[in-house]
Amino acid sequence: MANPSRRGQVTGAVRNQMRGDKETPWTNTHFILPYGLQLKQTKNAGDTSVTIPAGITFVYAIAVGGGGPGANGGGGGAGGVAWGWTLATSSCIVGAGGSGVANGGYTRYGNIISNGGAFGTGAATLGGAGGGGTTSVAAGAGGTNYYGIPAGGATAANAGTKGLSGSGAGGGGGTSVNATGGAGGDGISGGGGGVCNVTGSGTNTGGAGGNGLAGGGGGTAGTTTGTRTGGAGGNGINILTGVITTGGAGSTGTGTNGAGGGGAGIAGNGTAASGTTAGAGGLGGGGGGAGSTAGAGGAGILYLFY
Repeated sequence: MANPSRRGQVTGAVRNQMRGDKETPWTNTHFILPYGLQLKQTKNAGDTSVTIPAGITFVYAIAVGGGGPGANGGGGGAGGVAWGWTLATSSCIVGAGGSGVANGGYTRYGNIISNGGAFGTGAATLGGAGGGGTTSVAAGAGGTNYYGIPAGGATAANAGTKGLSGSGAGGGGGTSVNATGGAGGDGISGGGGGVCNVTGSGTNTGGAGGNGLAGGGGGTAGTTTGTRTGGAGGNGINILTGVITTGGAGSTGTGTNGAGGGGAGIAGNGTAASGTTAGAGGLGGGGGGAGSTAGAGGAGILYLFY
């Protein structure tokens, strides 16, 4: 007779679901990726239908919300990440990356849900990271995630300070005093970098996006007639392989350029800025960079294991 006190014991149909030639090996297993299960389906933004074979009752899901877009100032926050077991269902929602002043879309399968990241200067909930701040608007706070891991709080307007760490990290503060905008906070989802808007002929650098499983977008640099360099997008991690995904570089110019790079998603790199056009967030929740033409957030993604 099986010992009922042994939590995590694998028997019967559950063991059958875990067998296969392409199971997740122990060496690739971490606090999100499940040991022994196969990745059976990947769903992208706009997908709404899921077909689960007969006899499969429970599914392990990893859900990533869409990244927040940048603004003409602060970078966008990375999308939230949630994971765990849920009853099998025939429908899903996978969030698109945010654009304009709209947060990234949420992703949901069964009872596993993660919100998108916030747009530059916006706030986020349920795991998404906060957007970077401007010189007149405080950076956005991040959100507490699905499991209650605390969020990173907001930084004050015109402070130029690094966003606070947390599940959804806070955005970096903008500045018109220091030569570099505040970097986004680090967390499960990285916060957006803040703007740097110091007048004169010096060197202005936008705040870098925060790092995480998905990275925040870089902040922009402006105003100065000297050198403008946009903040780089934050780095992420490919959940399936453990390989680092990289944020895009900001653009540099004298009296021009200075747009931020896009943050990395869990499934793709952020793109680099070009001129005054910011980089876009990478697939799997990367935050968009900030610039005169802001970068869109990366689309969300959903992984289903059984």
